[in-house]
Amino acid sequence: MDDRKNDLRRSVLRPLIGADAAYERFNVSPPNGILLHGPPGTGKTLLAHAIAGELGHPYLELSAGDIKSRWINESTEQVNRLFIEAQQFERCVIFIDEIDALLAGRDDDLHREHAQVVNEFLAHLDAEDPNFLVIAATNRADLLDDAVTRRGRFDQQYEIGLPDHEAREAIFRVCLRDRPTTLDEEAYQELADRTKGCSSADIVGIVDDAAMSAAERDAEAITQEDLTAAVSDSNR
Repeated sequence: MDDRKNDLRRSVLRPLIGADAAYERFNVSPPNGILLHGPPGTGKTLLAHAIAGELGHPYLELSAGDIKSRWINESTEQVNRLFIEAQQFERCVIFIDEIDALLAGRDDDLHREHAQVVNEFLAHLDAEDPNFLVIAATNRADLLDDAVTRRGRFDQQYEIGLPDHEAREAIFRVCLRDRPTTLDEEAYQELADRTKGCSSADIVGIVDDAAMSAAERDAEAITQEDLTAAVSDSNR
């Protein structure tokens, strides 16, 4: 994700860290919220955690289901409670997964309670000089209310797609670097070839399955055959 990470350093990290004189000179405001969207298992949650780590801020993680309630008015109260709790920190990162379940489009077919939840959340997101950065993730950005992505809210949107060949090879290397293997350079290339269309989470699962196979037969190392078999099983 080198391109995405560079985008985030430029438009999110540098303005928020406030150490860049050029940003201060031109009064460039940091974002209140950013949206990460793309298929499941591509690393949206991991990327949000990494942003908080780069900023050095406390990290609050929850899903839309943690906020929504079947009781009247309780979801709105949960939204308020979230931002009140965030105020105990000087700065923090709030990560909300499956944001489309919370901030879906408002129309006549939806309950009035849902519209109130969306309005309440957006009111907090409109705060001037907030102490939080909200990072939201979704697999369905098309379901979000139009007001959610307007300027000053989740106007910075980043697609987190499936890894390309180079990224898949890198993920295999990272997942296997602390495990004994018999793989050579050609084997990593072949694994990247075989896993086209796989997500990052898929590759992690493949490596875990191969490691389990090697452990079950009490092998000295994970072999290419273990990994190839795990790839085949994952495609069934």
